[in-house]
Amino acid sequence: MSAINDRLLALVDSVVACDEKRLPLLTLCEARAAIELLQLLSASNGEGAYAARHLAGNLARRLPAEE
Repeated sequence: MSAINDRLLALVDSVVACDEKRLPLLTLCEARAAIELLQLLSASNGEGAYAARHLAGNLARRLPAEE
C-alpha cells in the first residue's frame, strides 16, 4: 500500500476506534449518498480506494435497514 493509503486507512481506523459521542450531522439520504460515493471511489482501485471501501463498510453497517 502507498503512504497515502496508509495515512487514510489510519484516519478511518482512528474514527472507528474513537469512543467519542456521535453527532447527528447527516440525514439518512445524505448518509446513503456518501456511502455510494465512497463505494464509487473504492471501485477505482486508485489512491484511497482501500480506505474508502473500509469507511463505506463501517458507515453502511450503522445505517438502519431499508424497508
